[in-house]
Amino acid sequence: MRWFERSGSAVSSVIAALLLAATCGANAAVTTIAQYPLGELDAGATAGATGANPTVASVGAANLARVGTPVYSAQVVPRPSPLSVAFNGTTDGYRAATTLSAVTDNFGVEAWVRPTATTGNATIAYNGNTSTAGWGLFRVGNSYAILFGGNTLTQAPGSVVLNQWTHLALVRSAGVTTLYKNGVAIVSTPIAPNVPAGTFAIGINPTVAQEFFAGAIDEVRVFTFAAGQFATTDLSTGLSYIPPVPVVPTLSWQALLAILVAIIALGATYLRRRQPR
Repeated sequence: MRWFERSGSAVSSVIAALLLAATCGANAAVTTIAQYPLGELDAGATAGATGANPTVASVGAANLARVGTPVYSAQVVPRPSPLSVAFNGTTDGYRAATTLSAVTDNFGVEAWVRPTATTGNATIAYNGNTSTAGWGLFRVGNSYAILFGGNTLTQAPGSVVLNQWTHLALVRSAGVTTLYKNGVAIVSTPIAPNVPAGTFAIGINPTVAQEFFAGAIDEVRVFTFAAGQFATTDLSTGLSYIPPVPVVPTLSWQALLAILVAIIALGATYLRRRQPR
């Protein structure tokens, strides 16, 4: 009996290792490089208080330094997010020390926005230098836009709605860049971005004190994905947001077969040991 317990333990370890190997390979299509909840993780954050310096990333190590005096707002996305950050459109923003990524294809940046003005141009979330390099979400008057510094400004005319939460996402997949509004494609371009160089910023130009956003921004995320693996379901678009159900890893048939063989081998060995000599 002791032999069986020892053997069973050994086989259990083998099966556990097979399960781990099988599930580790089942990676999600989207890899989050950085994510900014803009409030929830900042110590002492309350509505009306000046934003933390820095504001903390929930994913990634690039916390963002405060510029001006953005404040936490109770105007929140219709989801379990108790705070957003409100920017005054003249002095406020958040910046990282460097860019978050140097990729030029198979990437995305998304944010919830609630604009309060359409005057001038404004940075929503940008990775690089808006004049020469990189990529990001931009507002041009009453139009949301794809901005590739030095290459293209692709606008979706009349797409801005004031004082209303809107989900925006810029996704470049297989050489085509698409701007999504609430999960629906509204404009696209085949033009490629220059390699990002500069910094990453929210609500402000990444490198100079201009292009300030007026309104609230929440839940900013930068991500990459394997070629051909993006789907709009990868975006946080639901206006009545429900937290995503954790992904349950699935086993390949090879892993299942290996586990079955191990169990059969254990049983056969045990039966041989039980036969009288």
